[in-house]
Amino acid sequence: LFNVLVAFMPWEGYNYEDAILLSEKLVKEDVFTSIHIEEYECDARDTKLGPEEITRDIPNVAEDVLRDLDDRGIIRIGAEVRPGDILVGKVTPKGETELTAEERLLRAIFGEKAREVRDTSLRVPHGEAGKIVDVKVFSRE
Repeated sequence: LFNVLVAFMPWEGYNYEDAILLSEKLVKEDVFTSIHIEEYECDARDTKLGPEEITRDIPNVAEDVLRDLDDRGIIRIGAEVRPGDILVGKVTPKGETELTAEERLLRAIFGEKAREVRDTSLRVPHGEAGKIVDVKVFSRE
């Protein structure tokens, strides 16, 4: 247990490269270390157009973007993440009216094989970054 009293006083506003020195013991024992844990949730729901799916198979997403996802499409524990990285891969069915001209052409050529889903993956929000420390999966099955 430490009872530390620290004072900091800038000199007329010129504290650009000032430093505060603490005892080496405080640093080695991580006394002033803090951990911030942020929790994110992703649900796969039934929509009017069909069920949403948690998957690694996301259209128009490069393989290197999926590198930290497991075979279910969920981020692996220990992965370092940055803003925009996928935490949970998810696709949602889209209706005929939502298809772009390119998608309608592909569907006309390949028939039903052309997937009519859009990427609704859970991603790391802007300004957030970190390391994955735990993953929990809940299912009604």
